[in-house]
Formats: sequence, structure tokens, C-alpha cells
Amino acid sequence: MIAHGWNKQRAFFLFLAALLFNQQGFALRAGAAKSSITPDVHAGKVYMAGFGFNRVATGVHDDLYARCLAIGASGKTLVVCAADLIGLFHPDVLRVRSKVEGRLPDVMQVIVASTHDHEGPDTLGLWGPALLKSGVNVQYLDWVVDQISNTAVRAASNMQEARMTLARNDSPLLKLLQGDSRPPYVKDPYLFAMRLVSAANDKPIATLVNWSDHPETLDSKNTLITADYPHWLCQYVEEHDGGTAVFMNGSIGGLISTLGDQVSLLDPRTGKVAKDGTWEKAELAGNTVGEIAVRALRLDGRRVNVDRIVIRKTSIDIPLANSVFRLGEGMGVFGTSRPIYTNGRLDAATEEKPVTFLTQLVGDYAGGNAAAGIEKQLARLKTVKYATGHDLRSEVDYIQLLDGNQLVAEVAAVPGEIYPELVNGGIMRYPGADFPDAPFEPVLRPHMKSRYQFIFGLANDEIGYLVPKAEWDNKPPWLLERPQRWYGEVNSVGPDAAGAVTNALVKLINEK
Repeated sequence: MIAHGWNKQRAFFLFLAALLFNQQGFALRAGAAKSSITPDVHAGKVYMAGFGFNRVATGVHDDLYARCLAIGASGKTLVVCAADLIGLFHPDVLRVRSKVEGRLPDVMQVIVASTHDHEGPDTLGLWGPALLKSGVNVQYLDWVVDQISNTAVRAASNMQEARMTLARNDSPLLKLLQGDSRPPYVKDPYLFAMRLVSAANDKPIATLVNWSDHPETLDSKNTLITADYPHWLCQYVEEHDGGTAVFMNGSIGGLISTLGDQVSLLDPRTGKVAKDGTWEKAELAGNTVGEIAVRALRLDGRRVNVDRIVIRKTSIDIPLANSVFRLGEGMGVFGTSRPIYTNGRLDAATEEKPVTFLTQLVGDYAGGNAAAGIEKQLARLKTVKYATGHDLRSEVDYIQLLDGNQLVAEVAAVPGEIYPELVNGGIMRYPGADFPDAPFEPVLRPHMKSRYQFIFGLANDEIGYLVPKAEWDNKPPWLLERPQRWYGEVNSVGPDAAGAVTNALVKLINEK
């Protein structure tokens, strides 16, 4: 009788302990790791991405990193990685996943996003020595894939019981750090932050910061490898909060940038406004955002319990309407990293086109002087190869963090540079648009239901700008009677890309 009573009492205490365990958030596990992905600028030419051709790195100012955060709950593990790169195409992300899954089958999903660094190596092929000459070093890209996968494995292997704090901030200063160069001049100033500490001793594990801005502060004349403002952002967070900082860029289409007079930062050391293309401006921008993130977590952070993770994803095929991208694929600029599909099947077909087709394209996008300038480069060619397949294949992801059935936070993973009006609203119709009667795409955040709505841009792919179809403007007359074309369409898959992405994401968000 005594033994039987003791067993019942013991079972009750075990139940009570388990209940308290879950209430304190210990059902959550987290781990983090980071690894250098800095190219060796002395082993061969490193073509720098983001601006013009033949910008060769002459040195390294600060290291580039792959930073990974692993989160586990209810038997599911999600790994989120940020790489200080201009972008990675979807097949390269799939290579990362395959390597991780081969070593850690319990990892349910790996999201790999790029910060869109304009001061690092070309990992896409668009910024080589000359037009239609790839800037990708295949050996370096293979090494980057290995580094990211190894870092993801380390993060997942390091997981421990953890507590999570979430914060959001919409300080007016965040908006002032974002220049916007195209109507309707909508920005996404929101900053979201996630801090994870050990449940055993409160030791910092990681802080993830999600905000939106192009890392191009050092501009086109810089030849030193740098992560740009995210370097200082992550450095500030790690120095003040400890652990591993992970920066995920957000809604940067439109073009949201640190460059230009709209972003005016006073350097306290000189009393003057920091200029574009300077280390001072990049440092000020990064430190400012880092400080806002740390303060938001300390002053307004909310401790949350997460005991369940829901992971939803789907592949999407997007019509390829960009002739420059078709030429790039046909001429091998993208290597094997950007295949084209037709009716769901790989399609490597090409057709020969006269060189004049290319010079006409360049003239349309960049003007007659630019077209004349490339004629000498292409004098050796009589024809160029043009890919004729129909679609690019990409992916969208939607993640829910839950406490029981209560939604705590959400992540929408977007495979490109989404215009902020597709995230927060504000799509407009203007005279001169190519599709003036196009229906508006669904806007993401009105469909998201939690207080913490993370938008990961350039996640799992880089398909370029996601432009609302009603604002698409690839032929004259230009929007609002502008004398020259607006920037955006030249680096977009096409006018149907935004709808393909947002419709697929909203379907995942609303899935029951």
C-alpha cells in the first residue's frame, strides 16, 4: 500500500514538473554558430558583386560570415542561416540542405538567406570581367556551400534548452536610415529581433535581427571585401548582448538603400555628415541599427514560450520574361545554378540570336552610349545563345512559432528583393505603367496574425526585384512622365514574379 501510494505521488510530481518545464519555455532548444566565408583575394581575381563589371578586390577590410541559428521544438528543428553575400541561387541552397540532411536527418528545414552584400564576391555570375562573362569562382562557391552546411550542422548540434525573447521596433530613425528611389516611396522600417539564452544559466546563445536596407554603403569604388553595415550591426549586438548575431535582411526592393542624401548620418567624431562610400557611414548605420535592436530587446522585449514549430514550404515556377537573364543562362553566365523549366521539366534549349539583339537590349536598358561601348567587347561574336525555356523554379516558406495553439511569431521567407508595398500595403497605379489595370497582388502582413512578423528577403534564392505588376514599367512612356526608365525591371524575373511569390505565401499563411 505504501509503495503503491508512493508511485502515485511520484507520478503526480513528475506531471507537475513537466507542466512547469513547459510553462517556463524549456521545451524550446536553440544553438548557433558562425564561420568565415571570406574569399582569398590573393589566390586569384575576386570579382566584386553589386555594381559594375571588372571590380576586382584588392584586399579585405572585414570578414564575411555564414551565421546560423537552430531552433528546435516538438521534435522539429529549423535552421536559419544568413550569408554575407549578394545572393545564392536556389540550386545552391538545395546543395546546402542535402549536405545538412545527410548528417542530421532530424533537421526539418534549412533556410539560407543572403544579406545582399554589394561589397563581396560575385556568387551569381552577373559581375564578371565583362558583359556575359561570369564572375563566379566555382571552387569558392563550392567551399561556401560546404561552410554554410557545416555551420548549420554545428548550430543544430549545439542546441540546448533555451528561453526566447522577442521585440519589435518602428523608431522613426529606422525609416531615416532607408533611402527610397522609386514611387510610391513605401518603406518597411520595422525591426524585429529574437534573442535566445540558455535556460540553465541565461548565457546568450544568439540574437537574430530582421530589418531592411541594401548593404551598399561603400558604393561602387570600394575594392576591399566587407560585409558593409551588417558587419557593424552584428559586431554591436555581439559586444553588447553576447552570443552569435544573425542579420536577416528584409524588404529592400524599390530601391531601399543606405546611399544618397536621404540617409544623412552625423558623425559625432567630426561633427559632419558622413559621406557615401565611406567606412564612417557604414559603421554609423550598422551601429545605429544594432543599438536599436539591443535596446528594443532590453526595454520592450517579451519573454515567450515556444513549444511547437510549424514549417510550410512550396515550390513555385515563375515565368521568365527578362531577356538579359535568358542570354545569361544561354551563354553560361549562371553556370549550373540557374536552370530553366518548361511544363515542370528541365529545359536547356537555346537559340542563336545575332549580336545586334544584345546591343539593342543594352541600349534599351542603359542607353545608346552603353550599347556602343559593348560593341568592341562583342566584336569576336557573330551570335549569342538565348535560353528558350519558360520558367524559373524557386521556393517560398512560412514558419510559425507557437505556444500550444497560440501563435507567437511568424516568418515569411521571400526568394528575392520584395517591394515594401507588397509587404505593408501601398501599391499604386501611375500613368505610364505597362499593365495599368493589373489586379493588385495580396499584401503579406495583413494576412499575418502575430505581433512578430519576420520577413526574410533573399531567402533560399535570389530572383531579383519583386515589382507589383500594376507598377511594372519596362517600356516608355515611363511612370509619371519621367524622361528615363526607373530602376528595377532590369533586375527582375518579370511582371508576374511578385504575384507568384505573394499568392503562394498567402496560401501557406492561410493553410489550416
